[in-house]
Amino acid sequence: MNITLHAGSRRISSMRAVHFATAEEKEHTGPASASGRDQVVISQEGREQLELLVDKTVAKLNTMTKEEFMEQIRQWRDENQADLPVDPYHKVDPDGSIARKTYFESYLGQLKAREDAIREYYADAYEEAVTAPINSLAFISGKYLSDWSDYYDPGIPDGERRWTHSQLWAMLTGANVALNDPYALAASGGSKTVEEMDQIARQAVKDKLDQLIGVEGEPV
Repeated sequence: MNITLHAGSRRISSMRAVHFATAEEKEHTGPASASGRDQVVISQEGREQLELLVDKTVAKLNTMTKEEFMEQIRQWRDENQADLPVDPYHKVDPDGSIARKTYFESYLGQLKAREDAIREYYADAYEEAVTAPINSLAFISGKYLSDWSDYYDPGIPDGERRWTHSQLWAMLTGANVALNDPYALAASGGSKTVEEMDQIARQAVKDKLDQLIGVEGEPV
C-alpha cells in the first residue's frame, strides 16, 4: 500500500510518494517498487503536530512495514493525547440528547413567548373586531385600511396600521401571526434575530449541562 502526503501546508512543498515495505522487503536494504499498489491521500492542512511526525518519519517509511508505521501513529497519539481538547460534558450527556432537547426547547420557547406577547398586544383590538356590528374581517379592513369607511381610525400611524390589520387578520382566520412585529414587541426589546435566539438557546444548553455536572459532582 502507498501513502501520498499532500502538499497542503506551508511546511511541505511537494508530493511525497511513500511505499510500505513488506515483511520480506524489510529483510533487504533496498526499498521495493511502489507501483501497482493502493493509494491513500492524507491532507496536511491545519495539522501542525502531525507534520512534525511526517518530517521525522517520511525518510524511513520505505524501510518500514505498515504495522511499524501504525505503531508510530499510535505512539504519537498517546504522547499527544493530553493536548487534545476534551469535551467536559461527555460524562453527563454522552450522546448529546440532553443538549439537543434543551436547545430546541429554548428556541421553541422563545418563539412561543414572542407569539404570546403579540397576541396579548392585540387582544383589545381583536376583541373589538369579534364584537363589531359587522363582519370582523370587514371591520378591520374598514378601520385600518379604508379611509372612506365609517370605522376608519385616522389617528393610527400608517406603519402601525398595516401591521395591526395584518396581525388581526391572521388571528381572526387562524393563521400564524408574524413574529417580527416591531410594534407588538417593542416593550420586550424588539424582535430578536436568528443569531440572537441561537445564542440564547446555546447558553441554555451550557447552563443545563453545567447544572448536571454540578449535581453529579455533589457528595452523596
